[in-house]
Amino acid sequence: MLIEELLKKIPNSNLMLEIKGVGLTTVAGFIAEIGDISNYNSPKQIQKLSGLDLKENSSGKHKGKTSISK
Repeated sequence: MLIEELLKKIPNSNLMLEIKGVGLTTVAGFIAEIGDISNYNSPKQIQKLSGLDLKENSSGKHKGKTSISK
C-alpha cells in the first residue's frame, strides 16, 4: 500500500500508529495537515491550529463550563 510505504519514511510515524484506535489513514491525514511536527514548540499550537483549543465560558464570579472551541 502506497500510504504505508510513505509513512515508513516519516520519522516517528510508527509511534503514532502504536496508539490504540489510530490507523494509517488517521496518521497520514494528521501529518498531511500539520506537516513536520518539529515546526511546533508545544502541543497547544497544534490544538489551536485544529480549532480544538479549550475555552471557558465565565465572567466575574460566574465559572462556566470548559469546552472545545469548535
